[in-house]
Amino acid sequence: MPLHRSAFNSQNLCDKGTTEHLYICVMEPHQMEYNTDQEPMIISEYGRTIQKMVSYMKTVEDKEKRTRMAHTIVATMQNLNPAIVEQDDYEHTLWDHLFMIADYDLDVEAPFPMPTREEATKKPDPVPYKDELIKFRFYGRNLQTIIEQAADMEEQPIKSALINYIASFMVNSSRNWNDENLDNNSVVHHLKTLSKGKLDLKPEDLEIHIEHRVKRKPVGKPVKKKKKKR
Repeated sequence: MPLHRSAFNSQNLCDKGTTEHLYICVMEPHQMEYNTDQEPMIISEYGRTIQKMVSYMKTVEDKEKRTRMAHTIVATMQNLNPAIVEQDDYEHTLWDHLFMIADYDLDVEAPFPMPTREEATKKPDPVPYKDELIKFRFYGRNLQTIIEQAADMEEQPIKSALINYIASFMVNSSRNWNDENLDNNSVVHHLKTLSKGKLDLKPEDLEIHIEHRVKRKPVGKPVKKKKKKR
């Protein structure tokens, strides 16, 4: 049978600041509540009970009791969301979530400072992407970047070796993936275009290594051979 509020001294239980006692403090026995009639949940992963615990904790006048309750709530939040321990500095994250649920209005002795609303809602800096389009999409952006770096190198044997390696990669990639055989004239033209005119080579300057072409097997289940009847 559910306990009635008159069956215990709620004030004594709430003062202890344990998880079970906090849960009893925020419960309303024999009262049906609909989610549509309640305040929206700030962080749904922890459930509505945690939010009620935080709301009750804010009404406690004694700061020492609030602090004990805050530590209890954080421990409960960790149990409700065990995957959070896989994050770096997860304890800091839990306390930030507690302050967020408290609407950044909570005076307790916490191991981490309470963030401001602006810090919590600040969007991360956008990831810088190159606006320049890839001129030859079948080579990819990485090869285009390598060609640009090779073009800025000083004239030395390692630069010639790198250019020959790039040219060989271009030819073999076209053979294996596009079923296209690039000649030296096409490779020279592509290198000049991708290097923005810095690599102005002649077809006879290239030493291209052609790899043995391996025929790709079709994707799918192997066909079982039927046994011949004797």
